[in-house]
Parts: sequence; C-alpha cells; structure tokens
Amino acid sequence: MKRALTVFLSVCMLAFGAAAFAACGEEVDADKVTLQTLTGESDVVAVLQKAANDKTEAYGVLGEPSLTNGQTAVPSIGIEIDFQEEWKNITGYEGYPQASLIARSSFAQEHSTFIEAFSAALKDNAQWLADESNVEKFEDALDAYNAAHEGEYQTTLAGNTYTAETIERCNLGYQSAAEVKASVQDYVQRLNGTTLDDGFFYVPSASASEQTDGDTQAETVDIYLPDGTPALAMAKVFAEGVDIAGYTVEFHIVQASQIGSIFSSTEADLAIMPTIGAATVYRKAGNIQLVSTNVFGNLYIAGVNGTVNSLEDLKGKTVCTTAATTIQLLQYILTRNGIEYTGLV
Repeated sequence: MKRALTVFLSVCMLAFGAAAFAACGEEVDADKVTLQTLTGESDVVAVLQKAANDKTEAYGVLGEPSLTNGQTAVPSIGIEIDFQEEWKNITGYEGYPQASLIARSSFAQEHSTFIEAFSAALKDNAQWLADESNVEKFEDALDAYNAAHEGEYQTTLAGNTYTAETIERCNLGYQSAAEVKASVQDYVQRLNGTTLDDGFFYVPSASASEQTDGDTQAETVDIYLPDGTPALAMAKVFAEGVDIAGYTVEFHIVQASQIGSIFSSTEADLAIMPTIGAATVYRKAGNIQLVSTNVFGNLYIAGVNGTVNSLEDLKGKTVCTTAATTIQLLQYILTRNGIEYTGLV
C-alpha cells in the first residue's frame, strides 16, 4: 500500500514540477534570495524532484514528515539549512514554539479537569513515539481514521514513512502555558510585532486536580488537528485514546489551511494549531487560550544538487516555500542575517 502511494505521489510530483519549476528556476537577482510561494509541501517536493531528474539545482522549505517523504521519493534531497539552528543563533532559544494546543476559553473555564487530564496524557508523547511499535500503532490509527471517514477529508499522514530520524526532526515536546509563556511572547513579538497579554495563557484552576463533580461534564470533546506535523504531537492519545471520566474525545483531521479559522467555523473545543495563527485569532476575537506548546520547530531548507553551506550562499538562488508562518519565519531569519529577499507578491 505504501509503495503504491509513493509511486502515485512520484507521478503527481512530476506533473506538477514541470509547471512550478518554471517559476522556481527562472533568472533571479544575484544579491538577493528570491522566494517563490507554492500551495503545499508536496508542490515543493515536486520542484525538487524535477530538478533531480534534470540534474539542476533547486531549493525549497520542507517540514517533517514531508521531508522524509521527499527523500524517500528523491534520495538526492539533502538538508541545506536548519531553521531551528538559525533561530537559536538569533535568539538563544532551543527551538521555537511552532504549534500549540489551543482551547476555546469557555471550554477551558468550564472543563478544567479535562484540560489537566488531557495535558497529562500528552506529556510523554515524544518518548512514546520513540518506540517503533508505537509508531505502528499510530499508523494503524491513521488508516482506521481514513476508513471511518470515507467520503470525507482523508489525512495524508496515513501511508507516510516515520523513521526515528523523522520523529527526532519533528521536535515534538510538551511545555505548559506557564513554562512556555516567555518564549511564545518573544516569538510572536519577533514575527508579528505584537505583544500577547496574560489572558492568552491558560491558568489551571486552583482546585482543578480535586474537581470531579464540580466540573460541567461534556458528552463529547471535539479536538481538531491540522494534517501535518502538529498532529504527531497527539499521536499517543490519537492511537490509544484517552480515558477521562465523563468525556468522549472525537478527533477531526482537517487541511492545514483550515485550522486557523477552526474556532469560528466549527464547534471545536480544542485544536493543535500554529502558535502565530492562534495569537492572531486571540488578538481579533479573544476567545481562545494557549494550554501548551507541543512542536518546537521542524522546518528545513532542502535542496538537490545544492551548493549552499550558509544563508549567505542563498543569494542569487530561488527558495520555494509555502504560505503563512513558514514565510514569516524565513523572512525574519533572512532579515536578521542582513540578507535581502524578493519575489513575494
């Protein structure tokens, strides 16, 4: 099944690559980095695959597990620039709060017992995924999810390759709102130029650990996951379920582009979403809170036939990337290193 999927993706990549590469391979300003936006990471891989076939040079931003999938289809894809290392060089922080668990404020206030119990279940997720047998459980759960949602959106996480290196490069972890607050405020200030007040950060009820009957019980808790790395931050609870008295958890996997509006377009109680996107929602509506951060950076500039050893070497080259936070982060890293960029409209 996975081999068939890989072959199918390779054919699709070749078809797209012919169209996209014209833009990503055109003449560029020798003193600047040219940024070319594509729809998704599969499109970036398509460009890299065409370059590999044509024995030309190409670069694009990929996160995991797309990077591993790309390397499976195109073994010559290599990592040229590690965003996480560049972020550390600029800020001193080990990684950045890329994706976080976000709760609807009203839900967090009324169901603190659930929030605390669910958070506890997430804390050892990264260690759980380090066990290959657990990775298989997660893969089986993804297949079961797609089977149960036939005719609906099908997660592309099913059929992916999850090696130990893939999991490590995802930079999964867990830090509570209190633990990650300073890092999140710094991250949002740097990328968005906005300051987050204390209301954005979930504070457990003083009696949350003792609450049982006092909490309003919910029949179902709807948790939304974007179709990408952030979903891996919930791999354990997605595969094994979570037993919290009085609650039934239902997971919904949606296209990554939809997760930013999930609290206004659905009845979501919780969601894993880009921290920057959550900050924007909070600034506009104020109806959500950050419970924890669970992904600490998983972006890389990948290349084929590359000649890049540093950010400076990207001058005169085109880097294909996807929209939203990825572009913001790349622009920030380039700017802080004194490197001009062009090409975005």
